[in-house]
Amino acid sequence: MKKQIAVLVSALLMGGGTYAQNDAQAQKPKAYMVSDAHLDTQWNWDIQTTIKDYVWNTISQNLFLLKQYPEYIFNFEGAVKYAWMKEYYPAQYEEMKKFIESGRWHISGASWDATDTLVPSIESAIRNIMLGQDYYRKEFGVESTDIFLPDCFGFGWTLPAIASHCGLIGFSSQKLQWRNKPFYGNDKYPFTVGLWQGIDGSTIMMTHGYDYNQRFEDGDLSENKDLLELTGHSPLHMVYRYYGTGDIGGSPTLESVRAVEKGLQGNGPLQIVSATSDRIYKDFQPYASHPELPKFNGELLMDVHGTGCYTSQAAMKLYNRQNELLGDAAERSSVVAEWLNQASYPGAALTENWQRFIFHQFHDDLTGTSIPRAYEFSWNDELISLKQFSGILTSSIDAVARKMDTRVKGIPVVLYNALGFQVSDMAEVELALPKKPKGITVYDMNGRKVAAQLLSYADGKARLLIEAIVPATGYAVYDVRTSGPSADTRVSVDSNALENSIYKITLDTKGDIVSLFDKKNGKELVKPGKSIRLALFTQNKSYMWPAWEILKETIDREPVSITEDVKMTLVEDGELRKSLCIEKRYGESLFKQYIRLYEGSRADRIDFYNEVDWQLSNALLKAEFPLNMTNTEATYDLGLGSVRRGNNTETAYEVYAQYWADLTDRSGNYGISVLNDSKYGWDKPDDNTLRLTLLHTPETDKDYAYQNRQDFGHHCFTYSLVGHAGGLDKAVTIEKAEILNQKLKAFRTDKHRGTLGKEFSFVSSNNRNVIIKALKKAENSDEYVVRVYEIGGEKVQDAVLSFAGEIASGYEADGTEKSIGSAEFSGNGLSVSIKPYSIKTFKVRLKSSGEDAYQLQYASLPLSYNCKCSSFNEFRGEADFESGYSFAAELLPESLTVNGIPFQLDEKDAANGMTCNGDTIVLPEGKKYNKLYFLAAATDGDYAATFRCGGNKSEVIVPSYTGFVGQWGHSGHTKGYLKDAEVAYVGTHRHSPTADEAYEFTYMFKFGVDIPAGAASLILPKNEKVVLFAATLVEETLKPVQVATSLFHTAIRDNEMELNSVEVEKENLLKDAKIIAYSGYFNDNEKPERIVDGDVDTKWCEVGSALNYVDFDLGEAKTVSGWKLVNAGREDKGYITSACFLQGRNSQTEEWKTLDNIDGNRQNVVSRMIDTPAQVRYVRLMITRPMQHAGGKVLRINEMEIYWGSLKLPCFYGSNI
Repeated sequence: MKKQIAVLVSALLMGGGTYAQNDAQAQKPKAYMVSDAHLDTQWNWDIQTTIKDYVWNTISQNLFLLKQYPEYIFNFEGAVKYAWMKEYYPAQYEEMKKFIESGRWHISGASWDATDTLVPSIESAIRNIMLGQDYYRKEFGVESTDIFLPDCFGFGWTLPAIASHCGLIGFSSQKLQWRNKPFYGNDKYPFTVGLWQGIDGSTIMMTHGYDYNQRFEDGDLSENKDLLELTGHSPLHMVYRYYGTGDIGGSPTLESVRAVEKGLQGNGPLQIVSATSDRIYKDFQPYASHPELPKFNGELLMDVHGTGCYTSQAAMKLYNRQNELLGDAAERSSVVAEWLNQASYPGAALTENWQRFIFHQFHDDLTGTSIPRAYEFSWNDELISLKQFSGILTSSIDAVARKMDTRVKGIPVVLYNALGFQVSDMAEVELALPKKPKGITVYDMNGRKVAAQLLSYADGKARLLIEAIVPATGYAVYDVRTSGPSADTRVSVDSNALENSIYKITLDTKGDIVSLFDKKNGKELVKPGKSIRLALFTQNKSYMWPAWEILKETIDREPVSITEDVKMTLVEDGELRKSLCIEKRYGESLFKQYIRLYEGSRADRIDFYNEVDWQLSNALLKAEFPLNMTNTEATYDLGLGSVRRGNNTETAYEVYAQYWADLTDRSGNYGISVLNDSKYGWDKPDDNTLRLTLLHTPETDKDYAYQNRQDFGHHCFTYSLVGHAGGLDKAVTIEKAEILNQKLKAFRTDKHRGTLGKEFSFVSSNNRNVIIKALKKAENSDEYVVRVYEIGGEKVQDAVLSFAGEIASGYEADGTEKSIGSAEFSGNGLSVSIKPYSIKTFKVRLKSSGEDAYQLQYASLPLSYNCKCSSFNEFRGEADFESGYSFAAELLPESLTVNGIPFQLDEKDAANGMTCNGDTIVLPEGKKYNKLYFLAAATDGDYAATFRCGGNKSEVIVPSYTGFVGQWGHSGHTKGYLKDAEVAYVGTHRHSPTADEAYEFTYMFKFGVDIPAGAASLILPKNEKVVLFAATLVEETLKPVQVATSLFHTAIRDNEMELNSVEVEKENLLKDAKIIAYSGYFNDNEKPERIVDGDVDTKWCEVGSALNYVDFDLGEAKTVSGWKLVNAGREDKGYITSACFLQGRNSQTEEWKTLDNIDGNRQNVVSRMIDTPAQVRYVRLMITRPMQHAGGKVLRINEMEIYWGSLKLPCFYGSNI
């Protein structure tokens, strides 16, 4: 759709010039002065720096200004930053609340954080605002009214619709000035003050704020000529003007604030207003009464700056997409479990995990434009949320499955459909079986045999593909029997062709598709002489803003095919799926693509599943689809509605879309939709070709040089192709895209009776153009929230949402869950009338399900607490969980309920942890408890540990109480891993003896041990590094469901988790070593010998040396496999060693060989494994940066250990998925 501006002022001149005054404009021109301290949550720094430095500067400096200058008004956005103020600076936070109450500290932006507006889903955008507004209402008793995004990389046509649905009235930014070329005459933005109409027809006011780093000299602003000139750029003779600071928070300068104060009292030609960010919008309410406001209807994307943001940091985009989907799936099933009286709705846990991942949608985080260190925190947060959403979902499925009739002849498998419409699709199921099945036969909930295929059997697990139908927001019981004809469909045959009942695919010797023939419609889909392929651009220069920008000159070049070491193998040839594996190489990058054809419900969909080991700089990878159909425009999914865009132009060549794009021939006879599971960048170089951008690693120059290695590592992603006869049916394509992303999920259960039968649906829509996009419990009431989108875009649609129970009450709400009107309902049906491409939210109460409430039989198991694990702020030094660090008592709850299991924690100000030392815990007699759950964590790394109960041995991995739970594997930066433990508790900071260690997480993990009949005791591991916090005995009448599908993908190829050995003391090789040389020491009590005396309260100290080192003689050559360093961060975190080398050699004439090194370290306790253990006699610790700040020359180290008694154990949880 063409962008157009409807200007309702006849005096408007092109090019942003001055406008003639009429009588209504005879008063003084007006300048709305909007102060701000825009703060990037992460960018050229990490989140810890943000909290410790920039958040502090923001609150402290602005409190000073508010006290000093009576007319000063400060605007600040991002509820998460307010939450950090409360957590880390509570005294200043309470002081700030008084200024919020008086209206001088203004809450801007409405959202949890200043989010990117293009890559996050529409539902994420709504949640971001809902979470922000909920925080503001509860903490301050106020609401924000605007979208405040001074710095963001383009704005979608959906933004006015989202804002309006959430009750917001205005939007401001200055980023459109960053467009490289003019879009509207000579201007880069449609107006400076006006109305922006969204895709659904709703309207918000939009203002252009100019540079947010603006500083003014100390003078009378009412006389300021530059401001006066800016007012002439609007027919309204006014300007909305940011001033203050950007990116690092803080405040406006004193001179700027004084200038505003003087301007307020001045008598110059300009009227100065010290304004809240929304003052101008309120001044023009209602907008219908102001026909003089210019209007714009369309997208506001960037032309260059931001084009790379749709693709950079691919793992973040994969994790974000999956969190959006998994959070939604967990909420829906949790609603069902609660309504059935089987479980409490875990609202706090769900909200916490939405908050944890959603603030990373901030415009320098999810967009892929922050430093590598920042992504360590981002990946960890994303992976924690994925794990916790998975746990919540599994627990809710377990609750619902209790009420289903799972009595079948074979293995009962419950399939869950989180979508709001009935799904006919394939379910991938993984079942633990003692041996490879001779065959597989599957029956549906009605006892009908359905198609199934054995994909593989390995490591005691069978992977199956099942043709299934599952009702809307529903569950179905399938019967899997390990019998029937031979089911092994794996093959290994060289082939360059693949065929099913609809398509025939032919590949050339390069592994590219030269023919894709639709047999059903008799049509060749590939443009003659072209091929569907992975297209590699080998020149991808982007010097000024590398990760941000893909230049048009890059994609104007002809890409190359990947042709090295091509191998094509038919690897599956089954009843439901056939797969052709194409392996290729380009330089050091490896490409493996599985082209998959299906029968049944997926027969019209071709999947391209890709595994890429990417090691290419100065390169851009796209999937290229040159199609045998012609159209000057393609249709792109916006999440809410879609937009038609033309071929690449100078101002629109790399564009965004959500789940799909479609190219339909101009005749309307045939088209192809391209779907994806984690990609957002697209381009259309000509009338026949669509291209989906997969990976972007630019060539860099001086600025952001590290970005020439961005995305080096392992990637997994799927894109799919669906042909359709006739024109684009948006509802059909959207359903197929939803099914690709929100897959059917499988859970294995026991056999039992159930009142729900073998099939159950909670809510559905009777109109496929009215799609259910959210179902959750309200944040602040016992109502259920259901949200629908209209997806057809052609007319007002009527629908009935049918619930499983009768509706007791119903209200229409906005996106923040505030009631705005009544709802029409009857029986179990909620009536909906909705405009094209719009959103509606409802809150309903259902009458009781009548199901008997589930009561868990449990009891807390007393533990012999002997470790003080937590401390209060005022007494941080009184606890010593690990090397002076402790859990923050102010964050710990009194009790925890983790996926249905309650735990009672002990007192916070006394011993509240039990170290494991082979203790025997006596179990209560005469009870029917058959399961013991406990919370645990380890100090000094991750440990494998064995718990013994009766004749059972349970071997578990107990992760460290701190550090990261998971990381994506960024080559040369991080090793990829995900710890295999259920995260039960996340504390957002830990205590050192002197401070809150910002964003140093603390964890507790949940484990379960079976209690066999007759067991009288539990024997703990003999490992004091493993600490228990609570234990709960449970009587489980039914075995909990087991996850039988991949709930999420990690793109981690080899899970490189380092584990300490099982119950084995590490031998410190330095215990008997001699110190033979050192650089120096400060005094006799602080010699190098102090770091091997076993006392963490003594230290080696040296001051002023350019290079610090200490050399040890082990007496003979010994294998060194790991080492540990305890820094003096307990005294002051500045004393933490930032960079050092561990070196070794076997004679004093040899050159030192580096065994390991750390750089940019911020951990007080460093415990590391050496990649390649080495045999050495002499060991040197060489410290190159002894302190955290550059140039610091004070060395303080408490202890050092070198050992061989640890094992690097591979852990394959989440590997290669």
